[in-house]
This record gives sequence, C-alpha cells and structure tokens, in this order.
Amino acid sequence: MNVRQERSAKNEALLREVNERIEEVGERLQVLPEDDVLDFRCECGRPACESYVSMPATAYKRARSDNDRFVLVPGHEDPEIERVVERAERYVVVDKRPEAEPYVGADGQPDSGA
Repeated sequence: MNVRQERSAKNEALLREVNERIEEVGERLQVLPEDDVLDFRCECGRPACESYVSMPATAYKRARSDNDRFVLVPGHEDPEIERVVERAERYVVVDKRPEAEPYVGADGQPDSGA
C-alpha cells in the first residue's frame, strides 16, 4: 500500500468512530424505532468528503459487526483497498482488503507488515 492508501484507511477508521458515537447516542436515547433512518458521515476517508449516508440504524449496526467494514456514499469506494460487500440505493458497505486491515484496527491483524 502506498502512503495515500494508508492515510485513507486511517481516515476511514476515524470517521467510523464518529458514526459509532452517533449510533450509540441514538440507542441510549431510544429516540428512533429500529428501522428508522439515520444520517451517518461517509466513511470513505477522503479529506474533502463531507457527504452523509442515510441508512437504517440496524443496517449500520449490521455493517459494523465486522470492524473492517465501512459505510460509504455510492461511488466513494476505492477498489485498491476495499471491495463492496453490500450495495443499496443510498449506501454501499465495503470490506477492507487484507493489506489495509492493519490500518483500520481489524481483529486478528498483525501490528507490523509481516
């Protein structure tokens, strides 16, 4: 992976943290039915991206059950570091390729490039 790809993967992990807090607050306040739609930040990792992904909170939680998966606006995926595993009208879920997993905190990944 080159430096740009590494930085993009790390940015995605930071955006995921923001979205997890949004989901947690909604869950704690119990203000939405489970099938209601929330707006999450696009987790594409592009520094200039300020897009939002509208999706049901349950779909976000399902996507996040694997910590190397991210939700993006359709068209924001980067095939060099991820592959699409779910496609909907308003969002895509991507799974990081093995070489990008160490940069996003994926379970069971080595800390060094071995």
